[in-house]
Amino acid sequence: MPVSVICPHVSDAALRSQLFSSVRDAIKRWRPGFEKWQLTLFRSQSGDGWDLAIRGPRFRKVLTLHGPLNDLPGLVSAYVDAVLANA
Repeated sequence: MPVSVICPHVSDAALRSQLFSSVRDAIKRWRPGFEKWQLTLFRSQSGDGWDLAIRGPRFRKVLTLHGPLNDLPGLVSAYVDAVLANA
């Protein structure tokens, strides 16, 4: 299952790796088949949070997340879990 996570505003390589792993695991739980998923995470224009765009087969959603940089892997995977549970 190809999953790509694009996060240009996250410069810490270890945090990006954690983010990718948590997102991949969350998508595997809900969509175990061979599907292409892309998540893009970037600083919100308001500077008050993070914008998360999720794209998958027949699925697109954009969310604004609020939380510190270090909590992003857990925060993003929780949102992916919630979104895919209801999709």
